[in-house]
Amino acid sequence: MHDTTSISHTFDAIALKEMDPALLALAVLEAAERASISVEALQQAMNVAALAHIDQNRKNGIKNPEDPYIVHPLRNVLRLLRYGCVDADVLAATALHDTVEDQPRAVIELLSGHPTSEEDKSLLQQLASQAISNTFGSRVANIVAAVTNPINDSQDGNAVSYQDHVVAAIEDPAVFLVKFSDFVDNAGSVKHLGEPTRTRLSAKYAPLVRYFRTGASTLGNQLNLPQSGLDDITRHLDELEARLPVESSDPREPESTSTAT
Repeated sequence: MHDTTSISHTFDAIALKEMDPALLALAVLEAAERASISVEALQQAMNVAALAHIDQNRKNGIKNPEDPYIVHPLRNVLRLLRYGCVDADVLAATALHDTVEDQPRAVIELLSGHPTSEEDKSLLQQLASQAISNTFGSRVANIVAAVTNPINDSQDGNAVSYQDHVVAAIEDPAVFLVKFSDFVDNAGSVKHLGEPTRTRLSAKYAPLVRYFRTGASTLGNQLNLPQSGLDDITRHLDELEARLPVESSDPREPESTSTAT
């Protein structure tokens, strides 16, 4: 077999946001195989995510006004692989992380092979979570459930509720990895959005930087990453802290009522 080192190095040199869906998928599989990770479940998770999100776009494209939504979970998976994550369940959950929240019906129908007439979104999400558990195992399903925002807390919903959800979720090392990669992609994409969305989302994400920093420090070796991966997490946090508005206050904390004397 020919030496593929140059191919690996070329993949690694490409910025995630410069990759289209096809290149991202190839890079994910190449990196997983290079790390001796079984790719069967990961490939299946990527297939489910690609089909579930097929009609969705993401309004923060660099080369185009919109990207196919699948670039987002694929970037998150590849980012974790570049951190040195070798946990196949975490990687599969990362690929699936938005499916239960956004496309539960598609998940059910893809994994069961049968259409569903259910209309209640809460029940649809429960059924989708069970379908993921049946296919990928309970650990993957539990991780996906942990990063799924509550139904009444959409991406544009109450900032305090969203931040409370994130802070509680990232106490678990596996969930931290999935949520952090998601956070880097979301918060890092804000600069490509127009106003007033950019300012609103910057204010939403900025207070979370310190909670992820604390989580990374507290969990440490429990994240099962090499030192280079931990260093990359710190670097990404530093970059986001510099990029997001420092004046954004944390709505989870009450304003000071002290007066000067």
